[in-house]
Amino acid sequence: MSEKHSIVIEECLLLLHQLRGAGERLKAVTLAQRLKSSAPTVHATLQRMQRDDLIQMDDKKEISLTREGERLACDIAFRHNLAEYFLCNTLGIPWYEVHKHAHQLEHAMTPTVVDKLATFLNYPETCPHGTPMPGHSLPEDCFTLDQAEEGMMVEIMMIAEELLKILHTQQVIPGQKHQVISRANVMSSMTLQQEEQQAILPFHAANKIHVVQVED
Repeated sequence: MSEKHSIVIEECLLLLHQLRGAGERLKAVTLAQRLKSSAPTVHATLQRMQRDDLIQMDDKKEISLTREGERLACDIAFRHNLAEYFLCNTLGIPWYEVHKHAHQLEHAMTPTVVDKLATFLNYPETCPHGTPMPGHSLPEDCFTLDQAEEGMMVEIMMIAEELLKILHTQQVIPGQKHQVISRANVMSSMTLQQEEQQAILPFHAANKIHVVQVED
């Protein structure tokens, strides 16, 4: 990074990268909500990022990454995902808890440590909750769970970080297969079945879960 950007800026870059990957609009209000920070604080951070040529903002106040911002966002996303993979698959920390620990590690990892760790882990393609590493992507036939029809069998591919703990208790985790047994449009929810276990998810949560259709 140009000297060394602050942890706050790195967190903003990572979140912008994640939001864009999930197909969400990049707005200051979204950053403030997800970072649990005040609007003035986020605004000041975005001003610094514009000054450093990391982002641009259009007339509608939507944010886009510059070429340098894109490079740095991919770098921090790679470090974050790599840290999560190591914590989960090597140290045995539950998959739904690793993100909070990874946020500490990602800022302290030197390029040498990143290279050695990536080699040690054999260059994983996703983090434990399914987010692709920079340079990789979800399958082309991937869609969000809220679009799944009744009777459809789906495999979970990626889950948004804010849903991990809740979904773990219902066994809705990457790699698991579930059948959509009902959609209740009035209640804005859907019910999944996996063997003897059912999970009821509101549409707004299902919208943050990426799946592919599979055979029964």
